[in-house]
Formats: sequence, C-alpha cells, structure tokens
Amino acid sequence: MARIGFYLLLIPIYIVSLLPLKVLYCISDFIAFFLRRVIRYRSEVVNTNLARSFPDLKYRELSKIIKRFYRNFSDIFIELLWSASASRKSYYSKVELENPEELRSFHDQGKSAIIVLGHQTNWENLSVLDTSPSGFTRPDLRIVYKSMRNKSSDMLLKWIRERNQQGKYIESKEIARYMFRHRKEQLLYVLIADQSPLPGAKFAVNFLNQPTFLLNGPEQLSKKYDLPVVYANSIRVSRGKYRVRFTAITGDPSKTEDGEISAKFAALLEAGIRANPSDWLWSHKRWKRDVNSNAFKNK
Repeated sequence: MARIGFYLLLIPIYIVSLLPLKVLYCISDFIAFFLRRVIRYRSEVVNTNLARSFPDLKYRELSKIIKRFYRNFSDIFIELLWSASASRKSYYSKVELENPEELRSFHDQGKSAIIVLGHQTNWENLSVLDTSPSGFTRPDLRIVYKSMRNKSSDMLLKWIRERNQQGKYIESKEIARYMFRHRKEQLLYVLIADQSPLPGAKFAVNFLNQPTFLLNGPEQLSKKYDLPVVYANSIRVSRGKYRVRFTAITGDPSKTEDGEISAKFAALLEAGIRANPSDWLWSHKRWKRDVNSNAFKNK
C-alpha cells in the first residue's frame, strides 16, 4: 500500500515540477500568502517564537520578518518539488561553498568530520553542496535524517532527495552504528541539530533570549569517534541561490568540556539567525518544555 501511495504522490508532483522555476516561484508566493493570511498556518507559534526571541523589535519589524518567513518556508517546499525533475547541473548550481579551507585541514589529516547546521534557508542544499575543494567529495556525504510517520510520504521525500545527490541518507536511529561500522572510511556527516530534544535532555543554554534545551547528539558522536565538528551557515544570496559558509567548532573534541561543542553551535546558529531572522524555521515548537534550573548553563 505504501508503494501505491508513493506513486500516487509522485506522478502529480513530477508533472508540476516540470514547470519553469519562475512559474513555480509565483506559485510559492501564492502559497506563502495562503499560509500566512488565509489558514494562518501555525501563526501563534511563529508570532510567539519571534516576539520572545526579539523582544526589542517593534510590531512593524516583526511583521516584515513574519511575511518573509512564510515566503522562505514556501520556497523550500517549491524548490524541493522542483528538484524532482531538475537536472543535476541546474540543481548543483543553486548552492556554492564559500570557504572550503575550513574542512581542508581535517581532510588532509585523514579524518572524517561532522557538519552541524540548523533549519536555515533551504537546508536540503547541503546534500548537493560541492565540497570537492575541501578534499571531501559529494559521494563522501552522509546526511542524517529522521523518517516520516507516513510511509508513502517518507518514500517520496527520500526518492526526491536521493535523485540528484551522490552521497547517502542515514536514519538518525542508525547513525551511531553506521559510524562505528565505517570508522575506517573518510566521510563527511551532515546533521541538523536545532530540533527540540526528547524529554530527559540535561543541557541547556541561553538561546535567542530564552533558556533552551539542546540536542547534543552531534557532540556525543564527535567525542565517541574523535571527529572534528564544523558549523554550516546557509545564506540566501538571491531567490534560489545560496552560499554556505563553514566555521570550525573544534578539531579535537577530546579537549573540550561537556556541553562546549553544543554551546558553540548554539552561539553560531544564533548569530546566523540574527543576521537573517526570516530564514529560520520559526513554525517549529522549539520551546515547548520549560528548562529546569539544574539543566541551565549559560556558556
């Protein structure tokens, strides 16, 4: 049944994806308006998250960010849809790497590395980023993802993601075992790490003016397998064009204190969000649990 559902979803999406990208962006504008003004998709969550994160901004300034956020949100969906039929050449041209030297030293040392990022701009672009100037190539990429509950939708999303990229997608629940089995290979792991962690999280920092629990899986994996950690900041150059800038967090995780890698990631992510606030995923219920005072560490 899941496979039948997959084809029922794929056929119309593939047909629509054949439209010129300029036309698809017009559709994106309509979707953004519909989400923001008609059905008010998660408007309360978006408004609350922004107001608490930027308490000094006036209503008019927040309204501009909200409007741009919904456009960014719909563009991500449209660009993913477009990639269902786009050629590799056209898809690869959408994103460029600004400073490959941040990874080059780790590659030259014969090490694998972890790239951590947040839900900024179109985070799907990391799967097709040309990292070859750093020594790592696209086939070296291992993108960690969480499967969807709906199996048909999960199959469709995985098919679209894998169609134009040459690395591999690894489910988050399998990543620790995968790293162990492939520890002798030189690979580049990509992990999104700004989600709200599961109950039981023990480490928190002040993030966007709020005590915030952190998902510390990347830090644990980096220390367990002695992997350098690099932050990826995705920046929108123009509509449909992106640039990725790397910042090394640590080259030697064994010399860091507990929570230090996660805290540095949070600080870098916050700086990126403050520079371009409308590009982050504000519709996510990031602060759904209160932080207990024993967990809070403002590093």
